[in-house]
Amino acid sequence: MSAKEKLAEMNARAVALYKADGKTMTAFRGLMQAVNREGKISHAMKEMVAVAVAIGRGCEDCITFHTSEAKAHGATREELLEVLAVAIEMSGGPGTVYAAKALAAFDEL
Repeated sequence: MSAKEKLAEMNARAVALYKADGKTMTAFRGLMQAVNREGKISHAMKEMVAVAVAIGRGCEDCITFHTSEAKAHGATREELLEVLAVAIEMSGGPGTVYAAKALAAFDEL
């Protein structure tokens, strides 16, 4: 399945969850908006931090989503590679597997 297809499926599941529990999902959306407010670091960097955390947690959907968002906010492949190196350093062998998935998603998107 392509990264675009994975992203579409993940978004469909999120919409279904929002319909099932709008109160919780609205609160979560508020948290996401607060985190992504203007600040000292760019939106792209915030998304790349999220990619690194997702790699450490082994969340494939999070990797795809936040890689897509990082790219949409102007992150370059070279910047992502530096962040992936940090994620690998902090996550070891499993981090290399998930970092490779993030790079593949970036290249595909």
